[in-house]
Amino acid sequence: MTYYPLTIGNSWTYANADGSTFTNTVTGGDGVNFTMANTAQPQPQNIRKDGDNFLTDSYQAGNWQVLVKETIAPGDAWDISYQANGIDTVLKMTVKAVGISLEVAGKTFTDVAVIEGDMKMSMNGTPVPMTYVVQYHYAQGVGLVLTTGSQGEQMPLISYELK
Repeated sequence: MTYYPLTIGNSWTYANADGSTFTNTVTGGDGVNFTMANTAQPQPQNIRKDGDNFLTDSYQAGNWQVLVKETIAPGDAWDISYQANGIDTVLKMTVKAVGISLEVAGKTFTDVAVIEGDMKMSMNGTPVPMTYVVQYHYAQGVGLVLTTGSQGEQMPLISYELK
């Protein structure tokens, strides 16, 4: 089982707060390198499987960072470091829970991992005061089922197709 099943043709559709939706679809892959199209973004997302890690350069082109890991336990942590509009940004990822059940859009998912990202920014080496936390909920065998933000936003999985 995996928290991120990347098989060509797999797709996941999510709802935004404004009622709009978008779909991620795996469009290419060789078992190590994958391409994912997102109906809300013009550029495809690149994902690479490196051992236990799923890496992406979607935060910053050419800057590969760990997105999620195959094997995780509560307390595991890693950083996603990138530049956003010239601002150095670090998303400090921490696994908060593993193996929980979660209801999302009327469907119950089991064996869910909750990974929390605490965003830190700095400009010219000076920390920018902000508090923003996002939680990613990954279900074994399904993938990302829910994303929530500290300002109350939610992005639930509303449908998916796995090949």
